[in-house]
Amino acid sequence: MKLKEKYNFDVEPFKGLRDAARAVSKAYLDGNRFLDAAKEYVYIEQSLKFCSEIVHRQAHKFLQLLDDFGDMLHENHLMQEYPETPELNWREELKDMDGVFEFITRVLDNVQEVLEAFHGATDNAQFRAMALYAEELMLTNSRDRTKFLEMWAIYDQLNEQGGAGSPTSFDGWCEKQLEGEGK
Repeated sequence: MKLKEKYNFDVEPFKGLRDAARAVSKAYLDGNRFLDAAKEYVYIEQSLKFCSEIVHRQAHKFLQLLDDFGDMLHENHLMQEYPETPELNWREELKDMDGVFEFITRVLDNVQEVLEAFHGATDNAQFRAMALYAEELMLTNSRDRTKFLEMWAIYDQLNEQGGAGSPTSFDGWCEKQLEGEGK
């Protein structure tokens, strides 16, 4: 039997992993495309240069995580598949900064959901390494979600202080976060 006949999504035991693996790849691809569009809205419509950079970095992080997930599949000689990504209707989704943060949170929640499903499909002795790697990806996603929830809280605080805060104050806070990451 040839390698390709034994290790692919069309044969057992890998057959049951295809849909879950495609969903993870799609969530990362959607996340990249959607957050790149959100970055444009934050930069152009909200004039928040540094906040848009944080969103942009997360968009690109999704691509790195997509590649990392693919590398994990390749360890089992499984080919990563790249489902189509829809275009974001930003005029419907992004009406203000609260809408931006809510949308980003939904994107990250979707990533978490599909990673949970992949973990469930691989949480057995045969695929233990894949399940553990899915857990690492879930932890990374959780930290990213927390970061955006904290940003949302800071945005709300700065804009609820009787006019003492402003979008410019929030963008200054974002700039400091980027400096901490090594802009």
